[in-house]
Amino acid sequence: MDQKLKDFLNQLETPHEELAQARKRALVQKQKDVTRRKQWLVTSVALVAICFFLVSIRLSPTIALAVSKVPGLEAIVQLIHHNKGIEDVLEHDYNEQVYETVEQAGIQATIEEVIADETGMYIMYRLISDKDLNTDKLIEIEVLQNGEGIKAAKTYSAFMNEETYDFSSSIELIASEEKIDYTHPNFEVRFTIEEQVIRVPFTLKNEIKQTRSYVVNEQIEVEGQKFTVNEIEISPLRVSIEIAIDPNNEQRILSFNSLELLDENNEVWSKISNGVVEVGTMDKNVNKYYLQSNYFREPKSLTLKIAEIEALPKGQDFIEVDFDKQQVVTIPNLPTFKVTEVYPMQVRAQYKPKNPDHHRQLFGDAFDANGKQVDTRGSTSSGMGDGIHEGTVSYELENVKNPIKIYINSFPNYLKGSVQVKISLDE
Repeated sequence: MDQKLKDFLNQLETPHEELAQARKRALVQKQKDVTRRKQWLVTSVALVAICFFLVSIRLSPTIALAVSKVPGLEAIVQLIHHNKGIEDVLEHDYNEQVYETVEQAGIQATIEEVIADETGMYIMYRLISDKDLNTDKLIEIEVLQNGEGIKAAKTYSAFMNEETYDFSSSIELIASEEKIDYTHPNFEVRFTIEEQVIRVPFTLKNEIKQTRSYVVNEQIEVEGQKFTVNEIEISPLRVSIEIAIDPNNEQRILSFNSLELLDENNEVWSKISNGVVEVGTMDKNVNKYYLQSNYFREPKSLTLKIAEIEALPKGQDFIEVDFDKQQVVTIPNLPTFKVTEVYPMQVRAQYKPKNPDHHRQLFGDAFDANGKQVDTRGSTSSGMGDGIHEGTVSYELENVKNPIKIYINSFPNYLKGSVQVKISLDE
Protein backbone atom coordinates (compact mmCIF):
# COMPACT_ATOMS: atom_id res chain seq x y z
CA MET A 1 0.00 0.00 0.00
CA ASP A 2 2.80 2.44 0.93
CA GLN A 3 4.68 1.80 -2.32
CA LYS A 4 1.55 2.36 -4.43
CA LEU A 5 0.86 5.62 -2.63
CA LYS A 6 4.48 6.69 -3.05
CA ASP A 7 4.39 6.01 -6.79
CA PHE A 8 1.12 7.89 -7.07
CA LEU A 9 2.30 10.95 -5.17
CA ASN A 10 5.56 11.10 -7.11
CA GLN A 11 3.51 11.90 -10.22
CA LEU A 12 1.66 14.83 -8.65
CA GLU A 13 2.05 18.34 -10.04
CA THR A 14 0.02 20.78 -7.94
CA PRO A 15 -0.22 24.58 -8.13
CA HIS A 16 1.06 26.31 -4.99
CA GLU A 17 -2.13 28.30 -4.36
CA GLU A 18 -4.37 25.26 -4.67
CA LEU A 19 -2.07 23.26 -2.42
CA ALA A 20 -2.08 25.94 0.28
CA GLN A 21 -5.87 26.04 0.36
CA ALA A 22 -6.06 22.26 0.33
CA ARG A 23 -3.62 22.00 3.21
CA LYS A 24 -5.58 24.49 5.27
CA ARG A 25 -8.85 22.60 4.74
CA ALA A 26 -7.11 19.36 5.64
CA LEU A 27 -5.76 20.79 8.90
CA VAL A 28 -9.13 22.21 9.90
CA GLN A 29 -10.79 18.87 9.22
CA LYS A 30 -8.14 17.02 11.19
CA GLN A 31 -8.57 19.29 14.22
CA LYS A 32 -12.34 18.83 14.27
CA ASP A 33 -12.30 15.06 14.24
CA VAL A 34 -9.71 12.90 12.52
CA THR A 35 -11.68 9.74 13.24
CA ARG A 36 -15.06 10.95 12.03
CA ARG A 37 -16.02 10.37 8.42
CA LYS A 38 -17.47 13.31 6.61
CA GLN A 39 -18.57 13.56 3.00
CA TRP A 40 -17.28 16.66 1.32
CA LEU A 41 -16.38 17.87 -2.13
CA VAL A 42 -12.74 17.23 -3.01
CA THR A 43 -11.47 19.88 -5.38
CA SER A 44 -8.01 18.45 -5.97
CA VAL A 45 -6.12 15.18 -5.85
CA ALA A 46 -3.61 16.87 -3.53
CA LEU A 47 -6.29 17.35 -0.86
CA VAL A 48 -6.89 13.61 -0.63
CA ALA A 49 -3.17 12.94 -0.32
CA ILE A 50 -2.64 15.64 2.30
CA CYS A 51 -5.57 14.56 4.48
CA PHE A 52 -4.41 10.96 4.41
CA PHE A 53 -0.84 12.00 5.12
CA LEU A 54 -1.62 14.23 8.11
CA VAL A 55 -3.61 11.45 9.74
CA SER A 56 -1.06 8.75 8.87
CA ILE A 57 2.27 10.53 9.29
CA ARG A 58 3.05 8.99 12.67
CA LEU A 59 2.25 5.52 11.37
CA SER A 60 4.25 5.38 8.15
CA PRO A 61 7.63 6.99 7.45
CA THR A 62 7.28 5.73 3.87
CA ILE A 63 4.23 7.93 3.35
CA ALA A 64 6.18 10.90 4.72
CA LEU A 65 8.92 10.25 2.18
CA ALA A 66 6.41 9.89 -0.65
CA VAL A 67 4.84 13.31 -0.20
CA SER A 68 8.19 15.07 -0.55
CA LYS A 69 7.15 15.57 -4.19
CA VAL A 70 4.34 17.89 -3.12
CA PRO A 71 5.68 21.49 -2.86
CA GLY A 72 5.57 23.08 0.58
CA LEU A 73 4.14 20.14 2.49
CA GLU A 74 7.14 18.26 3.87
CA ALA A 75 8.69 21.12 5.85
CA ILE A 76 5.30 22.20 7.24
CA VAL A 77 4.55 18.67 8.48
CA GLN A 78 7.98 18.49 10.14
CA LEU A 79 7.14 21.68 12.04
CA ILE A 80 3.76 20.32 13.13
CA HIS A 81 5.52 17.21 14.45
CA HIS A 82 7.57 19.34 16.86
CA ASN A 83 5.17 22.19 17.55
CA LYS A 84 1.40 21.76 17.60
CA GLY A 85 0.96 25.54 17.72
CA ILE A 86 1.91 25.62 14.03
CA GLU A 87 -1.48 24.06 13.24
CA ASP A 88 -3.16 27.15 14.72
CA VAL A 89 -0.85 29.39 12.70
CA LEU A 90 -1.89 27.66 9.47
CA GLU A 91 -5.57 27.57 10.37
CA HIS A 92 -5.53 31.33 10.92
CA ASP A 93 -3.68 32.01 7.63
CA TYR A 94 -0.72 33.51 9.46
CA ASN A 95 1.81 31.78 7.20
CA GLU A 96 2.89 33.80 4.17
CA GLN A 97 3.33 32.17 0.77
CA VAL A 98 6.48 33.47 -0.88
CA TYR A 99 7.64 31.07 -3.63
CA GLU A 100 10.66 33.06 -4.74
CA THR A 101 13.05 30.95 -6.83
CA VAL A 102 16.63 31.44 -8.00
CA GLU A 103 18.34 28.91 -10.27
CA GLN A 104 22.10 28.85 -10.44
CA ALA A 105 24.70 26.25 -11.53
CA GLY A 106 22.03 23.58 -11.92
CA ILE A 107 20.55 24.14 -8.43
CA GLN A 108 17.06 25.57 -7.98
CA ALA A 109 16.54 27.22 -4.58
CA THR A 110 13.02 28.24 -3.55
CA ILE A 111 11.78 30.05 -0.46
CA GLU A 112 8.29 28.55 -0.25
CA GLU A 113 6.61 29.89 2.88
CA VAL A 114 7.52 32.01 5.90
CA ILE A 115 6.02 32.26 9.36
CA ALA A 116 7.33 35.40 11.05
CA ASP A 117 6.83 37.35 14.24
CA GLU A 118 8.89 39.64 16.46
CA THR A 119 10.71 36.70 18.10
CA GLY A 120 11.93 35.08 14.90
CA MET A 121 10.96 33.10 11.82
CA TYR A 122 10.39 29.72 10.29
CA ILE A 123 11.51 29.78 6.66
CA MET A 124 10.44 26.80 4.53
CA TYR A 125 12.72 26.19 1.58
CA ARG A 126 13.35 23.65 -1.18
CA LEU A 127 16.48 22.75 -3.13
CA ILE A 128 16.28 20.83 -6.41
CA SER A 129 19.33 19.83 -8.43
CA ASP A 130 20.21 17.70 -11.43
CA LYS A 131 23.26 16.48 -9.49
CA ASP A 132 23.61 14.86 -6.07
CA LEU A 133 23.37 17.62 -3.44
CA ASN A 134 24.86 15.28 -0.88
CA THR A 135 28.27 15.04 -2.59
CA ASP A 136 29.81 17.56 -0.21
CA LYS A 137 27.42 16.69 2.65
CA LEU A 138 27.57 20.32 3.80
CA ILE A 139 25.18 23.22 3.50
CA GLU A 140 25.64 26.63 5.07
CA ILE A 141 22.73 29.06 5.37
CA GLU A 142 22.67 32.74 6.27
CA VAL A 143 19.59 34.93 6.66
CA LEU A 144 19.99 38.66 6.04
CA GLN A 145 17.67 41.64 6.46
CA ASN A 146 18.32 44.73 4.37
CA GLY A 147 21.76 43.31 3.54
CA GLU A 148 22.85 42.63 7.14
CA GLY A 149 22.88 39.39 9.11
CA ILE A 150 19.98 39.00 11.52
CA LYS A 151 21.02 38.82 15.17
CA ALA A 152 19.34 35.53 15.94
CA ALA A 153 20.05 31.98 16.99
CA LYS A 154 19.74 29.83 13.88
CA THR A 155 19.07 26.14 13.27
CA TYR A 156 18.68 24.16 10.06
CA SER A 157 19.24 20.62 8.80
CA ALA A 158 22.14 19.20 6.84
CA PHE A 159 21.61 16.76 3.98
CA MET A 160 20.94 13.15 4.90
CA ASN A 161 23.62 10.56 4.24
CA GLU A 162 22.19 9.43 0.92
CA GLU A 163 21.80 10.64 -2.65
CA THR A 164 19.77 13.84 -2.56
CA TYR A 165 18.37 15.65 -5.58
CA ASP A 166 15.28 17.18 -3.97
CA PHE A 167 15.61 18.54 -0.42
CA SER A 168 12.87 20.28 1.57
CA SER A 169 13.38 21.65 5.08
CA SER A 170 13.07 24.76 7.24
CA ILE A 171 15.26 27.37 8.93
CA GLU A 172 14.41 28.46 12.47
CA LEU A 173 15.49 31.87 13.73
CA ILE A 174 15.16 32.95 17.37
CA ALA A 175 15.96 36.62 18.01
CA SER A 176 18.94 36.61 20.38
CA GLU A 177 19.13 40.24 21.50
CA GLU A 178 16.09 42.29 20.56
CA LYS A 179 12.88 41.77 18.64
CA ILE A 180 13.05 41.66 14.85
CA ASP A 181 11.93 44.93 13.27
CA TYR A 182 9.78 44.48 10.15
CA THR A 183 9.60 48.17 9.22
CA HIS A 184 11.68 47.29 6.15
CA PRO A 185 10.77 43.63 5.54
CA ASN A 186 13.38 42.87 2.86
CA PHE A 187 15.18 39.58 3.46
CA GLU A 188 17.59 37.23 1.76
CA VAL A 189 18.48 33.61 2.34
CA ARG A 190 22.02 32.81 1.28
CA PHE A 191 22.72 29.12 0.58
CA THR A 192 26.34 27.92 0.28
CA ILE A 193 26.59 24.45 -1.27
CA GLU A 194 29.97 23.13 -2.41
CA GLU A 195 31.26 26.74 -2.38
CA GLN A 196 28.40 27.70 -4.70
CA VAL A 197 26.56 30.70 -3.21
CA ILE A 198 22.88 31.12 -4.12
CA ARG A 199 21.05 34.23 -2.93
CA VAL A 200 17.25 34.18 -2.76
CA PRO A 201 15.74 37.58 -1.87
CA PHE A 202 12.14 37.93 -0.68
CA THR A 203 9.89 40.57 0.84
CA LEU A 204 7.23 39.91 3.48
CA LYS A 205 3.92 41.69 2.94
CA ASN A 206 1.59 40.28 5.59
CA GLU A 207 0.88 41.98 8.91
CA ILE A 208 3.17 40.89 11.75
CA LYS A 209 1.19 40.14 14.92
CA GLN A 210 2.35 42.01 17.98
CA THR A 211 3.83 40.19 20.96
CA ARG A 212 1.68 40.24 24.11
CA SER A 213 3.81 40.98 27.20
CA TYR A 214 2.96 40.26 30.84
CA VAL A 215 5.12 41.49 33.70
CA VAL A 216 5.36 38.89 36.48
CA ASN A 217 8.28 39.97 38.71
CA GLU A 218 7.79 37.18 41.26
CA GLN A 219 10.63 35.72 43.28
CA ILE A 220 10.63 31.97 43.89
CA GLU A 221 12.68 29.74 46.18
CA VAL A 222 13.32 26.03 45.71
CA GLU A 223 15.60 24.15 48.12
CA GLY A 224 17.11 27.44 49.25
CA GLN A 225 17.91 28.61 45.70
CA LYS A 226 16.22 31.81 44.56
CA PHE A 227 15.21 33.00 41.11
CA THR A 228 12.75 35.52 39.72
CA VAL A 229 10.25 35.12 36.89
CA ASN A 230 10.54 38.56 35.28
CA GLU A 231 8.24 38.50 32.27
CA ILE A 232 6.27 36.29 29.91
CA GLU A 233 5.83 37.21 26.25
CA ILE A 234 3.42 35.43 23.91
CA SER A 235 3.84 35.64 20.14
CA PRO A 236 2.45 33.52 17.28
CA LEU A 237 5.57 31.32 17.07
CA ARG A 238 6.65 30.93 20.67
CA VAL A 239 6.24 31.89 24.30
CA SER A 240 9.29 33.32 26.06
CA ILE A 241 9.76 33.20 29.82
CA GLU A 242 12.49 35.42 31.23
CA ILE A 243 14.02 34.13 34.47
CA ALA A 244 16.71 35.87 36.54
CA ILE A 245 18.89 33.80 38.86
CA ASP A 246 19.97 35.17 42.25
CA PRO A 247 23.80 35.50 42.02
CA ASN A 248 24.06 34.74 45.76
CA ASN A 249 22.72 31.21 45.38
CA GLU A 250 24.97 28.44 46.67
CA GLN A 251 24.15 26.37 43.61
CA ARG A 252 24.30 27.31 39.94
CA ILE A 253 21.02 26.75 38.14
CA LEU A 254 21.81 24.89 34.92
CA SER A 255 18.38 24.56 33.39
CA PHE A 256 14.62 24.47 33.93
CA ASN A 257 13.81 21.23 32.14
CA SER A 258 10.05 21.33 32.72
CA LEU A 259 8.16 24.56 32.06
CA GLU A 260 4.41 24.47 31.45
CA LEU A 261 1.66 27.07 31.19
CA LEU A 262 -1.69 25.78 32.47
CA ASP A 263 -5.00 27.40 31.54
CA GLU A 264 -8.08 27.99 33.70
CA ASN A 265 -9.05 24.31 33.33
CA ASN A 266 -5.62 23.20 34.59
CA GLU A 267 -4.87 21.89 31.11
CA VAL A 268 -1.51 22.43 29.41
CA TRP A 269 -1.78 25.55 27.24
CA SER A 270 1.92 25.68 26.36
CA LYS A 271 5.04 23.67 27.12
CA ILE A 272 8.59 23.02 26.01
CA SER A 273 8.63 21.15 22.72
CA ASN A 274 11.56 19.34 21.10
CA GLY A 275 13.92 20.01 24.02
CA VAL A 276 14.84 23.06 26.06
CA VAL A 277 15.60 26.21 24.09
CA GLU A 278 17.19 29.04 26.00
CA VAL A 279 19.01 32.27 25.20
CA GLY A 280 21.13 34.07 27.77
CA THR A 281 24.53 34.47 29.37
CA MET A 282 26.15 33.12 32.52
CA ASP A 283 27.51 36.48 33.66
CA LYS A 284 24.15 38.23 33.54
CA ASN A 285 22.31 35.33 35.21
CA VAL A 286 19.30 36.07 33.02
CA ASN A 287 17.87 33.61 30.51
CA LYS A 288 14.88 33.39 28.22
CA TYR A 289 13.25 29.99 27.85
CA TYR A 290 11.09 29.32 24.80
CA LEU A 291 7.92 27.23 24.73
CA GLN A 292 5.56 26.38 21.90
CA SER A 293 2.77 28.92 21.49
CA ASN A 294 -1.02 28.87 21.21
CA TYR A 295 -1.22 32.58 20.40
CA PHE A 296 -4.61 32.33 18.69
CA ARG A 297 -6.24 30.54 21.65
CA GLU A 298 -6.69 33.17 24.35
CA PRO A 299 -7.05 31.66 27.85
CA LYS A 300 -8.93 33.25 30.73
CA SER A 301 -6.02 32.65 33.08
CA LEU A 302 -2.54 31.12 33.03
CA THR A 303 -0.36 29.44 35.65
CA LEU A 304 3.34 28.77 35.15
CA LYS A 305 4.52 25.42 36.54
CA ILE A 306 8.29 24.94 37.00
CA ALA A 307 9.86 21.55 37.76
CA GLU A 308 12.97 19.46 37.06
CA ILE A 309 15.40 22.25 37.93
CA GLU A 310 18.97 21.21 37.14
CA ALA A 311 21.57 22.62 39.54
CA LEU A 312 25.12 21.97 40.78
CA PRO A 313 26.95 23.32 43.82
CA LYS A 314 29.19 26.22 42.86
CA GLY A 315 32.75 24.99 42.73
CA GLN A 316 31.50 21.59 41.58
CA ASP A 317 30.12 22.90 38.29
CA PHE A 318 33.27 22.93 36.12
CA ILE A 319 36.41 21.06 35.15
CA GLU A 320 39.87 22.52 34.55
CA VAL A 321 42.05 21.10 31.79
CA ASP A 322 45.64 21.81 30.75
CA PHE A 323 45.58 21.05 27.04
CA ASP A 324 49.33 21.64 26.64
CA LYS A 325 50.06 18.87 29.13
CA GLN A 326 46.89 16.92 28.21
CA GLN A 327 46.01 16.68 31.90
CA VAL A 328 42.97 17.25 34.08
CA VAL A 329 43.69 19.86 36.76
CA THR A 330 40.32 19.93 38.56
CA ILE A 331 37.33 17.61 38.36
CA PRO A 332 34.01 17.92 40.25
CA ASN A 333 32.85 15.27 42.70
CA LEU A 334 29.71 14.23 40.83
CA PRO A 335 28.11 10.75 40.80
CA THR A 336 29.43 8.56 37.93
CA PHE A 337 31.16 11.55 36.28
CA LYS A 338 34.66 11.05 34.91
CA VAL A 339 36.96 12.59 32.30
CA THR A 340 38.10 9.77 30.04
CA GLU A 341 40.45 11.48 27.56
CA VAL A 342 42.26 14.78 27.08
CA TYR A 343 43.60 15.52 23.60
CA PRO A 344 45.54 18.59 22.36
CA MET A 345 42.29 20.45 21.61
CA GLN A 346 39.51 18.19 22.91
CA VAL A 347 38.24 16.72 26.17
CA ARG A 348 35.97 13.69 26.56
CA ALA A 349 33.86 12.80 29.63
CA GLN A 350 31.24 10.22 30.60
CA TYR A 351 28.48 9.84 33.18
CA LYS A 352 25.56 7.52 33.84
CA PRO A 353 22.25 9.31 34.52
CA LYS A 354 19.33 7.65 36.29
CA ASN A 355 17.11 8.97 33.51
CA PRO A 356 18.35 7.51 30.19
CA ASP A 357 16.49 10.26 28.29
CA HIS A 358 18.86 12.95 29.54
CA HIS A 359 20.34 13.95 26.17
CA ARG A 360 21.69 17.48 26.59
CA GLN A 361 25.10 18.88 25.84
CA LEU A 362 27.41 18.22 28.80
CA PHE A 363 29.85 21.12 28.44
CA GLY A 364 29.20 24.85 28.10
CA ASP A 365 31.22 28.08 28.28
CA ALA A 366 35.01 27.91 28.76
CA PHE A 367 37.55 30.50 29.96
CA ASP A 368 41.35 30.51 29.96
CA ALA A 369 43.66 31.35 32.90
CA ASN A 370 43.32 35.09 32.09
CA GLY A 371 39.53 34.96 32.11
CA LYS A 372 39.28 35.19 28.34
CA GLN A 373 36.40 33.21 26.84
CA VAL A 374 37.59 30.38 24.62
CA ASP A 375 35.89 29.74 21.28
CA THR A 376 34.36 26.31 20.74
CA ARG A 377 35.16 24.33 17.60
CA GLY A 378 32.50 21.69 18.14
CA SER A 379 30.80 19.44 20.66
CA THR A 380 28.94 16.13 20.75
CA SER A 381 26.56 14.28 23.04
CA SER A 382 25.93 10.57 22.56
CA GLY A 383 24.92 7.31 24.21
CA MET A 384 27.59 4.67 24.68
CA GLY A 385 25.50 1.68 25.76
CA ASP A 386 24.87 0.31 29.28
CA GLY A 387 23.21 3.64 30.11
CA ILE A 388 26.47 5.59 29.78
CA HIS A 389 26.35 9.04 28.18
CA GLU A 390 29.38 10.75 26.68
CA GLY A 391 30.10 14.38 25.96
CA THR A 392 33.00 15.86 24.03
CA VAL A 393 34.05 19.42 23.31
CA SER A 394 36.93 20.89 21.30
CA TYR A 395 38.33 24.43 21.30
CA GLU A 396 40.30 27.00 19.35
CA LEU A 397 43.37 27.21 21.60
CA GLU A 398 45.55 29.68 19.73
CA ASN A 399 46.66 32.58 21.96
CA VAL A 400 44.97 31.20 25.09
CA LYS A 401 46.61 30.47 28.43
CA ASN A 402 46.16 27.10 30.14
CA PRO A 403 44.55 25.75 32.22
CA ILE A 404 41.09 26.12 30.69
CA LYS A 405 38.05 26.23 32.97
CA ILE A 406 35.10 24.47 31.30
CA TYR A 407 31.69 24.94 32.89
CA ILE A 408 29.15 22.12 32.87
CA ASN A 409 26.15 23.02 30.75
CA SER A 410 23.81 20.22 31.82
CA PHE A 411 23.99 17.43 34.37
CA PRO A 412 21.10 15.31 35.77
CA ASN A 413 21.21 16.68 39.32
CA TYR A 414 17.90 18.27 40.36
CA LEU A 415 16.59 20.51 43.11
CA LYS A 416 13.84 18.91 45.15
CA GLY A 417 10.43 20.39 44.54
CA SER A 418 8.37 22.33 42.00
CA VAL A 419 6.55 25.67 42.05
CA GLN A 420 3.57 27.37 40.41
CA VAL A 421 3.16 31.05 39.56
CA LYS A 422 -0.13 32.74 38.70
CA ILE A 423 0.14 34.99 35.65
CA SER A 424 -1.95 38.17 35.47
CA LEU A 425 -3.23 38.56 31.91
CA ASP A 426 -3.84 42.29 32.29
CA GLU A 427 -1.40 43.79 29.76
